[in-house]
Amino acid sequence: MVLTKLAKQASKKLVVEVAGQTLWINGKKSGVYIPMLKRITGQLEAMLSHHAKVHILRFDFHQPTYTDTNERITTFNRRLFKWLKRNYGLQRIGFTWVREQEKAKQQHYHYALMIDGHKVQYSDLIQKKVIQIWSEITDGNTCWIPEHPYHNVARNDCDSLQEAVYRISYLAKARGKGYSPPQTKDYSTSRISKRIAIQF
Repeated sequence: MVLTKLAKQASKKLVVEVAGQTLWINGKKSGVYIPMLKRITGQLEAMLSHHAKVHILRFDFHQPTYTDTNERITTFNRRLFKWLKRNYGLQRIGFTWVREQEKAKQQHYHYALMIDGHKVQYSDLIQKKVIQIWSEITDGNTCWIPEHPYHNVARNDCDSLQEAVYRISYLAKARGKGYSPPQTKDYSTSRISKRIAIQF
């Protein structure tokens, strides 16, 4: 398999600046793509500028067949966001997903959802809905939710921010990226704009 995208070399950098704080990232093994990492952490920072608390939920998607596009993720987002807004009254939803392909013939996705931590602190119901929606999109789709899948990040708590950034920085790792067709994205994030300067 030929690497066709993400031509820039991965960085072995071990820290990133978020909200004025220098934080450790999970980039030791294959390195990380810095532009991707900054987009991901930038959306967490933007969410924290709107909400004093942010709830982050991590999960992974697998599918039975390869696809040239990310249409299944687009469908998933549309259905999940509609359900979240209806059931929790959320004004904004932050997210990031990355597409990876390693030994398997089909791609898989890593996903981080970021929502208002005042309205959601425990996400058991959301986890069940995520699994349900993904399985309904295509027969054979499976969702893996890791142990301890969520983080509650407080705007004034640098420790909770550090834990979350270290966890979600994994999505920007170099390994497995760049094998999709030229017109297909390797990752995507929400486009929430920052509202206020964050002080820790």
